[in-house]
This record gives sequence, C-alpha cells and structure tokens, in this order.
Amino acid sequence: MKQCNGCGKIVSQTITMCPVCGINNSGPLKFIDEYKIQTIIYEDRTSIVCKAAKNKDTSPVTIRIFTEKSGMDERVAKRFKNELEKLKKLPDEYFLRHYEIKKSSDGPWYKISEWMDAADWNSVFRSGILDSLPRMVTLFHNIASILDILNKHDHFMPYLILYDLMIPKEKTKNLHIKLNYKLSRFLNARATHNGPMLQKALDCHPDIINQRAIDFRSGIWSLGKVFIELLTADSNQNINSSTVDELDSPDPELAALLNAMLSDDPDLRPQTMESVVSELSRILKRLTCSE
Repeated sequence: MKQCNGCGKIVSQTITMCPVCGINNSGPLKFIDEYKIQTIIYEDRTSIVCKAAKNKDTSPVTIRIFTEKSGMDERVAKRFKNELEKLKKLPDEYFLRHYEIKKSSDGPWYKISEWMDAADWNSVFRSGILDSLPRMVTLFHNIASILDILNKHDHFMPYLILYDLMIPKEKTKNLHIKLNYKLSRFLNARATHNGPMLQKALDCHPDIINQRAIDFRSGIWSLGKVFIELLTADSNQNINSSTVDELDSPDPELAALLNAMLSDDPDLRPQTMESVVSELSRILKRLTCSE
C-alpha cells in the first residue's frame, strides 16, 4: 500500500495512476535489497507479501515487508529472530519454513520465508476432491495430525484459521497439508487491526468472549471451527456450539466429535489433539471399510 502524492488516498502498490485525482505515482515495488520482486501476493496496512528471487537462476522465496504502521522495530525483530531458531525444530515436511528477519538498506524490515505454490481453498472446493466424506475426514485427520506434532513440541495455535493451512499444488490429490505457523501470531498482542478472517475467529471464540485462560483446548475449538468451514465451504459464517446441528446429514460420530470440539466449556472438549487424531482415525477406518 502507498499514499497518493496528490490527494493522499491509500492505493495498492500496483497502481501507478490514482483513480481519485489522476496523479501519476511511483510504480510498483521492484526490489528489496538484492531480491527482485516478481509478484505482489497480498498487501494491507501492516505488510506487503511478495514472491521474490535474487535472480532468475535462484529459487523464489516469500518476502513479507513490514510497513511503518506494523510496529516492527529492533525489539520486535530480536524477538522474531529468537522464535525462528525454535521453529527450526519442527519438521520441514509439515511446516512452512521461515528463514530470517532483516532490515533493508532502504529502512523497512522484512521476513524471508519458503515459497510454496499452494492451491487456493476456493479451487480445492470447486475441484470436487472433497465431495466424499472419507476424503473430507482424511483432510481433517491430516490437519489434526500436524497440530498434534506441534502440540508435542509444546506449541499450539489457539486462533487457527483456514488460511494458516496450505496445500502444495503438486500434492493436492494426496491432501498433503503444510502449516504456516508463527510462534507469536501478532507483532503487537494489543493490536486492534487484524485481517477479517482472524478477527472473525477472535470475535466468536468462547474462550476469548468469556475471558478464560488460553490453553491447548482453545486450539481444539479453533480446529473444530475450521472443520465446519471445510464441510460447508464457507469461511464467513458465525460458528457456535449449535452449528453442527444445522449441517446437512453429517455422520453421527463425526457430528459428535465436532460438537465436543466446539463446546463452550473447555472441560467438555477433547482434552488433547492426540485424542482428536485417534477419533478421526477410527471414523475414517469405518467410513473406508463401508465403501
């Protein structure tokens, strides 16, 4: 994002002529240090996410450039660098790699991460690959298994959202998942500006609404929410403990598991991610045997 030199309107990095006042502005971002920007993937008030490479013969990476409004500074960067060392202990096969945090020669801080050509979820829904319940439960099992690995490294994601989960295009048919996990979700834990999907998750999470202590069971509720979004191909709905009852003819055992995961009371949810994986394994075995 950038500000028009003429009228001050906020426009995308890709816009050269302001649609409000007609003033020509600088072109899109082309370089950050030695990295050439190939594509701008996403931008908001706090960051710009790009696909970039040092030259045409090197593998691309993902670069997140932090804006002035992000609050990124030396102190936060030091925290991030310490976190990146801890994340190296997670297996590459299931977790997106984050390589380093740097300050550019022009001033902005940026993070260099693994580039992955991922299938977008809308394309996955339209492809029909999840139309059968066994395939859907296979996806659930794959996601929960990765989160179980994360939990066993003493990390968890209380605010998991669908876009944290990535399917490499070449592994779509296998429903292979990679998790984009950050040790701390926020640059500033007191920030009030979040992306719409994350903000929706925060607004409906019962542990946040009821000001409870966040723990591993908070992540199980968030996973239940993601499962409902996958079942309905709708990430914009409000999720609560009665949502499962509104689904079209869900498998009774799967419905019981989802109801437990989405319980307002943490004590009524599955107490570990391992138990969620075990129950999904049992349901999947029954579904595949009955085909």
